[in-house]
Order: sequence, then structure tokens, then C-alpha cells
Amino acid sequence: MTADVDLFSDSGSPFDAIRQDGDRWSARDLMPLLGYEKWERFGDAIERAKMTCANSGADVAANFPTSGKVSGSRGPAQQDYSLTRYACYLVAMNGDPRKPKVAAAQTYFAIKTREAETAQPALQGPELIAAALIESQKIIEARESRIHQLESRAAIDAPKVTYVDTYVTDTDLLSFSTIASTNNVGEQWLRELLIKRDWIYVQSDSRWSEKLGKKVVRNRYSEKADKKRYFRRVENHEAPRFRGSEVMHTLKVTPQGAEAICRLIAKAGAA
Repeated sequence: MTADVDLFSDSGSPFDAIRQDGDRWSARDLMPLLGYEKWERFGDAIERAKMTCANSGADVAANFPTSGKVSGSRGPAQQDYSLTRYACYLVAMNGDPRKPKVAAAQTYFAIKTREAETAQPALQGPELIAAALIESQKIIEARESRIHQLESRAAIDAPKVTYVDTYVTDTDLLSFSTIASTNNVGEQWLRELLIKRDWIYVQSDSRWSEKLGKKVVRNRYSEKADKKRYFRRVENHEAPRFRGSEVMHTLKVTPQGAEAICRLIAKAGAA
């Protein structure tokens, strides 16, 4: 349903109203039209959209350039993106499907993207909705094709990956930040995904920081038993003991784990 956003109003679509020069949209202006109240939640949809953009072979930097949007006449600059029409469409496709406004945005940007690419007259009524469904199906098929390619490549590379992982050294291990950056996702988003999928778990303790003059919380990530081949603990005996008696460690990713996480991210983006 698109009742909350009228695409066929005589006064024009609200998405047209916030369009900037050069056929761009401010992510901050777009956020309330998709039913989001908090930037943090909307930022998750943007990160998923950027990952979809990268997997499709499009230029992420060109479609999602960062910008600063000033709050008020003298307010501080806030994180913002100057989104292309295609970027807006991907954000809508990766938004919360339970929000009626997200469905409206998917319809609008799917059709406007099609009109721009084909230079055909604007569609109306049932033709508009039908074309939107066709465009949505194309996106889904493209995602499924990408997942199939990754799984096929993994099967081919499996013997080599297993060999490398057997003789891997500490210098071959990868950090979570490196994996996240390579796949165009946030590091914290990646850690939360792995926890949600039961690949890793997190434990916390607190200790007094002389530098900060207060207690600080430390997180220690560890792998689940059936995912040991994907991760390796790098112990730090010089760090203060975790929970008073346990050795603190940093969880790193093996080459085999990097391949598996890449496939997992692709599936999460298609979900």
C-alpha cells in the first residue's frame, strides 16, 4: 500500500518536491518520506544499498557521495549523502518492507529510473504499478544470480582455500575492519550479522581506565565451535586480564573465513 505517500497527487510527488539540482536527492530529506525517524536506522538501509550497488558492478562513490547537511542556520554539519536516482531506488529496495512509505518509494524510483533510461513517456495508474513489479523482479533475479556466482566460485576455490588455511600464519589473518571495508559494509554491522547468524559471540567486562578516569567496557569476540576454521584468536598476554583471570584476545579472520563471510554478506543483502 502507498496510502501514506500519494504518488499521483495533482500537486506532484513528494519525491519530486525534494529533488535537488542535477537530479540528486539528499538522504536526510529522503529519510522521513520512507518512514524513518532516526538516522541510525536509515543508515543501515543505506549501507545495505551501497553493498548492493557494489555487487551490481556500479560505482558506489558516484552514486553515494557523502555530503554535509547543516541543521538550522548555524547548526553543525551532519552526515548526509547526495543520492542519484539509482541510489534512492536501492535504498528503497533495502528499506524496511513493513513500511508503506518504502513501498511507495520503490514504485516511484523504479519507474523514474526506467523512464530516464528508456526516455519513454511517464506511465500512469495500472501501467505504473505493473512496471514497478517488473523492475523489482529484475533486482531480485540479479541478486540471486550474484549469490549463485559466489557459491560456484567458492566450490571451485575450496581445495586451494583449504590448503592455504592449513598452513596460514598470523600475517595472513585479516581484521574485521578489513573484511567490512572490502565488502562496503560497516564493521559494527558485520559483527552484529555474524552474532545474529551464530558464527561468533561477544563477552564483556569493565576495568578502570587511568587515562579516562572512569570505568570502560571491553568486548571480547570469540568464534563458535563449528566456525573455528573461519577465525583465529590472537592472544595478547600484555593486556589486562579479561574478567580478572582470562587472557585477552583479538579475533581475526582466516582466508577461508573471508570467503565464507563474503558469501554471507551477499545473502544478507539479498534477504
